Amino acid sequence: MHAKLWVDVVILGCPIISGIQSFDDSTDGKSKKADVLDELVELLKRALGYCLCCITCGCIPTPHGHVSGDSYHDELMEEEKRAVQNLLLYLDSEENINPSINEERFRALCILTYSDNTELQRSAALCFAEFGERLTTPVSEVILEPLVVLLQSRDIQVQRAASLAMSNLAVYGPESNKMSIMKAGAIRPLVKLMYSNSLEVQCNVCGCITALTTSDKHKHDIVLAGGVKPLLNLARSKDIRVQRNATGALLNLTHLDMTREKLVEKGVIPVLVETLHSSDIDVQYYCAAALSNLAVRDKHRAMMVAVGQCDVIKQLLTLLRDSDDIRVICQSCLALRNLASDGDNQILITQLRGLQVLHDTVCKSEGETLCAALACLRNLSIHKANEGPIISETFVVELCKTLKDFSNPEAQCHAAGTIRNLGAGENIHALVVKGCIEALGAVILDPRHDVRVLTECTAALVVLNDEEVAKERTMGFSQGKLFSKMVYLASSSQEPEVQYNSAGAIGQLAVLGIPEDLLERNIPALFLYIEKFLNNPQPSYVHITLWTVQQLIKDDHFRTVYSQSHMLEQLDDILVSHHSEAIKELAGGILKQLHSTEHQEIEADGDEGFEFV
Repeated sequence: MHAKLWVDVVILGCPIISGIQSFDDSTDGKSKKADVLDELVELLKRALGYCLCCITCGCIPTPHGHVSGDSYHDELMEEEKRAVQNLLLYLDSEENINPSINEERFRALCILTYSDNTELQRSAALCFAEFGERLTTPVSEVILEPLVVLLQSRDIQVQRAASLAMSNLAVYGPESNKMSIMKAGAIRPLVKLMYSNSLEVQCNVCGCITALTTSDKHKHDIVLAGGVKPLLNLARSKDIRVQRNATGALLNLTHLDMTREKLVEKGVIPVLVETLHSSDIDVQYYCAAALSNLAVRDKHRAMMVAVGQCDVIKQLLTLLRDSDDIRVICQSCLALRNLASDGDNQILITQLRGLQVLHDTVCKSEGETLCAALACLRNLSIHKANEGPIISETFVVELCKTLKDFSNPEAQCHAAGTIRNLGAGENIHALVVKGCIEALGAVILDPRHDVRVLTECTAALVVLNDEEVAKERTMGFSQGKLFSKMVYLASSSQEPEVQYNSAGAIGQLAVLGIPEDLLERNIPALFLYIEKFLNNPQPSYVHITLWTVQQLIKDDHFRTVYSQSHMLEQLDDILVSHHSEAIKELAGGILKQLHSTEHQEIEADGDEGFEFV
């Protein structure tokens, strides 16, 4: 029976997006930072002049330089003047290279924040932004309370500076800042600001949300606060900076099962499929990775494919073919891999010329990208209708090449798994001719192999050894060393799957007939394997071993040595055990042959072979 290995869908190993796209039209980041600081200093100086005018003559300057009479609500208090002076002196000093918010500065920020004067509020927000980008010490929720108040200002300039400050603290500060932001109650004001008409505010807030969604708990809180709907709206923004931050936040939300469900309920799939067509590399990457994560659920896969008549598959293949960005190629492969967990999609991808595109990707890729491409191919190889096209696309050469590269064990696993899936009927001859036995054998014999790789390679070898030509090549590979290694693995490997696969291969080769000298030098290890397997509580282990012994005792020397060993007691024990009648019949048949004074040829039904799954 040809057993194919189903590869589970996985949430891609795409990194969580923690950075933000800043709203910066300049090409010189240092110049932009200087502009912000200059703006802050100028604002504080203007506020100080405003204070002095009020104190000296009691008049309040208007924006046009005129003065007005006393007004209780507009008059700047003496403490506001001191707060402005305090911050100006600090910003002009050398001390602000490594800024800190001590009690005095915090009081000054609070005075400006709770002032009725919008310019002073704006000054406070800009101070927070300046501190936030360079502050290396954690901030508490108490320190963040005035900043949360500033987020709720109706003044767009205050919103702009306050949202930038919160983003800086989340992105550039210690990890604990994110928890403080949540505890300070910033989420709902941030979500509300995503509806702002200001692109700069949108960009800053989305960036902050992206940073906060690196924590699973924060993901949950952001969804509960209604953050999904505005993120979906901003993912369609015509401003690329806003779109990047919004899709980055959506990607982070897809890492958690609960939030994935909420995203789908709110309509994230058509948005991501549509946005996947973006010409921006970062947006392509975020969307492909998010779609890959969503595709872990079968119902989500069906919803994706239903959008625009398989548009998602077509666009992912387009990105594979045309993109030069490794991240985009890798995530596109992984998204296709998860989509290819469904039989219909396996055929659909092939019909859309996906194999040709995937073959080119395999040939030019390495590292994680090669793993992703081969993982996709492995799932496509599950469908019987794809076996012939995959072999005809000359994938086998690349699979054998990958098997020999020990620097990439994950890719080796997928290569061996694909060969195993392809190994059926007439395909086996084509695989053997193209060197699959030699490639698998080389990996099994090499001491550098990873346990996972060894498991996959031994399983693939068993599948191929259903054919006579494969058995002959396996037996003769490296002057019988491959057979000896399989015996060693069956008797001594610590991995049950490797043991079982190796035992299956031994049984298959025993049917062919093992050369006398090769069999003789492996008898001690064979006895160890047989004894260990017959003591195994799992019936499948006992069954495969008895069937193998039945083949091995055709050899006169092996039969003689085995009949004189203590292992005959194991056969007697099986006859009175709880094992099935089929197993007892096998054990009884072996004993009968061993005790016979005249060796007779084993009946044909013993030669039919063991069905290995």
